[in-house]
This record gives sequence, C-alpha cells and structure tokens, in this order.
Amino acid sequence: MKKILAIAMALVMMMSVMVPVFAGELTQEAGKQSGEATVQTDISGINGDGTYTVTYDAVMNLTWDTRETKFDYSVSSHLKAGKCVAVEIADKDANGTELVSADGDKIPYTLGGTVSTTTSTPVIEEDNEETFQFSINVAEDKWNAAPYAVYTDVLTITTSVADL
Repeated sequence: MKKILAIAMALVMMMSVMVPVFAGELTQEAGKQSGEATVQTDISGINGDGTYTVTYDAVMNLTWDTRETKFDYSVSSHLKAGKCVAVEIADKDANGTELVSADGDKIPYTLGGTVSTTTSTPVIEEDNEETFQFSINVAEDKWNAAPYAVYTDVLTITTSVADL
C-alpha cells in the first residue's frame, strides 16, 4: 500500500511542476492564413544585475618632484537595463592622504580628477571600455621638504552596481 501511495504522490508532484505550453494554431480553410507569436528573452539565468570589470594599475608610481601624476582606470559591463557601474577612489587610511616612508616621513597629497563616477550605460563592450582618469597631486614645497625615500600609501577603489 505504501508503494502505491508513493507512486501516486510522485505522479501528482510531477504533474504539479509541469508548465503548460501555449500553442498557436492555424488551419487552412480557404486561402492564406496568418497568425502571431511572441518572442521574448529569458533572463532568469542572469545572476544579480549582470557583470562588470574595472581595470586599474595595482602599483601606481609617482615620479619624484612631479606635481601631478595621472592614472587611468577603465570599465566594461553587461548589466540589466537601467543599471550602471559606480566607482569611488579614496585613501584607505583614516589619517588622510599622505605618502609615508619606512622611516615615518610623510608627504601629503590630494586626489583629483575622476575619483567618483558612474558609467553612462548598462552595456560597455570590452573593446570599447569607458576610460576615466584621476590624479595624485603633491605640492612643490612638500616635495622640497621631504628626504629621498620610497613613500607609499594605499587607495581603496570601491565599485558597485547603481541605478542609471
């Protein structure tokens, strides 16, 4: 009896997950017939809002005594309609924007250019990436007051999907 109930329950469950198929039908009675069919994309397999890539240099070298050094970053994406990529560049430390040497000497700097942006469209092909530029600016008197050494700092590049 249990086996029969198990088989019956399995059949009921299989029938409940079947998706009905809607069909159009044309019959020829006299002459030419026409009908309509809807074609649509299925995006149920797309995870989240889609995908994007932000490309930037992992190490950004400043030439000593250069007041402004420019760096590029680029964005490619394939997102859902109405979405875009947002990019924010900021200093990682709470101490502010300073280059620090191994001996603890510091050179203050400012960030300029496009440190905060959103792309203009959901789809940006890799071959035609949107490129943005930001800069690291060090005042001449700060270079002149600093001893020669290797100075470093870490920037945080934050990306997210936003609404257009």
